[in-house]
Amino acid sequence: MGGSQNNGDNFTIDVSDLSASSQLQSLAGQAKPLFTFGKEIAQYLMKPISATPNGAATSITVSGSGNWNAGSIGFALSASAKCQLKIATKGAILTYAPDLESAATAKFPASDYAGFAYVVIGLDFDISRNISGSGSAGSVGISGKISGSSDTSITFCHQVASTMKLADALVETFNAFVFPFHPRCALDMQAGDLAQVNFTGCLGCSFTASYGFTSVKFSAPGTASVIESVTKNAASLKLPSGKIEIGASATLAYSHTDCFTAMVQKQDASTAFLYILRANKSDLSAGVEISAALTFTSETSLTVDSQKIQSAVNGIIGMGGDQAAQVAPQIANGLTSKLDNWVQNAVAGSSLALTWDKQLCASMLFKYAVNLADPARLSGSWKQLCAGDLIGAASAGGLVPEAGSGISNQLNKSFTVGLQFFNLFKATSITTYFQKTYVTITETGDICYMFDIGQESEQDVRKAKKTCIVHFVGTFDQSRAISKADVELVIELTATNSAKEAARIASLPNFMPTSDAVAAAKAAMGRFAAASASSGTLKLVCSFQPPAYAKLNCSAFSGTTPPPDQTLDGRNWQAFHDAVVTFPDLQWTSVFKYSDWQRFNRACRTQAGFPAPPVANRRVPGNRQAITPGFWDGTSAQNVTLIGYFLSSSADFMNLCEDLHALAGLTEVANDADGDAKSYDAVLLSLVNLIVKNDVNTDYAQSSLAALLHLLSSRTLSGKATSAKSSLTCTFTIS
Repeated sequence: MGGSQNNGDNFTIDVSDLSASSQLQSLAGQAKPLFTFGKEIAQYLMKPISATPNGAATSITVSGSGNWNAGSIGFALSASAKCQLKIATKGAILTYAPDLESAATAKFPASDYAGFAYVVIGLDFDISRNISGSGSAGSVGISGKISGSSDTSITFCHQVASTMKLADALVETFNAFVFPFHPRCALDMQAGDLAQVNFTGCLGCSFTASYGFTSVKFSAPGTASVIESVTKNAASLKLPSGKIEIGASATLAYSHTDCFTAMVQKQDASTAFLYILRANKSDLSAGVEISAALTFTSETSLTVDSQKIQSAVNGIIGMGGDQAAQVAPQIANGLTSKLDNWVQNAVAGSSLALTWDKQLCASMLFKYAVNLADPARLSGSWKQLCAGDLIGAASAGGLVPEAGSGISNQLNKSFTVGLQFFNLFKATSITTYFQKTYVTITETGDICYMFDIGQESEQDVRKAKKTCIVHFVGTFDQSRAISKADVELVIELTATNSAKEAARIASLPNFMPTSDAVAAAKAAMGRFAAASASSGTLKLVCSFQPPAYAKLNCSAFSGTTPPPDQTLDGRNWQAFHDAVVTFPDLQWTSVFKYSDWQRFNRACRTQAGFPAPPVANRRVPGNRQAITPGFWDGTSAQNVTLIGYFLSSSADFMNLCEDLHALAGLTEVANDADGDAKSYDAVLLSLVNLIVKNDVNTDYAQSSLAALLHLLSSRTLSGKATSAKSSLTCTFTIS
């Protein structure tokens, strides 16, 4: 038993007597301490280690002090250091969580080790950047050991045959001991061993965010059309069972200040792994733990591989990828915007750090395969590791990141990219669809295929698409059969290079109920409108869910006969009127009342020689030319036109409220295509009249949206803002 002495109850190992190749011997300074084991194991020393009870433990006393130079990191051991020994003949020795949100389900060893045992020694070294035991790692690097931790700074687990005498196993363990921060650590380790070090520091890290298709959306002018696409046409698409990568990813660099654990595991002569974990925070004394601190050191940016985006789209649809590939730069811009928003709100903000700090057990951040075949590259990587530069360590080639490990489980997100099809159901074939379609990209990276079927009303809406888009959207969900389609109404208002229009759009959240989400998005819109709108694009997207627009109500007709009691219509009219006073600030409309519209409608429907109809009918606009000059009481011809247009538009808005209410009921009946078509024709006609038929189209688009928001102000609302280089999109969902 070279290097050991057995004097009764005291078994001692002298570092000076260890093998010359041992790191405890070769890296030591002038002073070489003795390790004395407690008497608890004395009775087992001369027996096979299998005779030692599993979990048997004792303290280790250090005589004198020692310093070890493990490359750029120094280790010092004092006589007062608390060190320990443990014997394991079965079961896990160390446990940790495979990611930051899981329980400690991963273990070492990962499988049974019958015929072997582990000698586990814990040595409480001080860790520093130099031999003297003092010094600083600087802003990035290893600072020192975790003060206040109940764990020793280094734990070394050595595998021995269960037939070996315990005394011999102890000597072999100290000879096999390696310092985890030494460049030859993984090379010098024996198969089956593990070395673990707990330390404080700041690590330069990175992770990759990747994008893929995980859902398909259908967008069309009517609910039945969307439902048909979701339930029938989806069968003609090769929908993925999982994620299809689109060749877009971004590597984000950041620094992470925390308490860490590094583990080096040697599986066999050619296989070793390095694990970087957050330290076991449950073992830290109160008041000494370090909270996670993340600082991003580079801007988010990415590029899209046009060939991969083409293959991905073709993989879902069977064709159409070439159209998507042509807009790869726009896709990259939209995805960068989406990534920026995620980093700002989910990663760089406090939410992620707080989530991490709730995790108490040791949790894996990164896993690397160790390149044992190239000692030169491995040495370079280990030096970068000891400097705290994990990015440089991987770049040097000695450490190869394991895909999907640790933090990758949480942060290597597959961001959903919406793939929207407009009017796919109207094409005679998918081939025809992609011959006639054009592709647009939203600020959040969604790819929209737009198919114009040639109807006059839809062409008119397309002309105004730069300022207002109205459509219904359904999402295909292959996880459930569709008995009821969830179809949302989406109204998008856009102002491009117009500070005036942007300021008006930015004011629309005033019609929404107050909430933190509304306040934050409104503030973002206000800042953008003031600073960037003259040379950028501001978009407001309002998504009305069926439970929301189902709450719209109206004075019900009896067949084609208008009701005598029009109280509910009067409420809807007033909401539109009040919005028009603000958008487009037509103060002269403030004097009008619902009774004025009723009188105007009856006058338009009066035929020569007949009395005026007894009840106003918003579904029958009549003919303005039928109104006698005396009706206007001397109003100028120009004002007559403006007043007539305002009053006619108010009827269109009342009809819109009824049509949306009817459509909400139809979303529960997937096969009621005829009823939906009739209702939608009225909705589209209302919107066309409100939005695209006259020179003031955008004025009444804003007024209509403001009125809808006011009428549905009691509904649940959520909001978010997504920014890109020269655009801001604020999305509100009303449910």
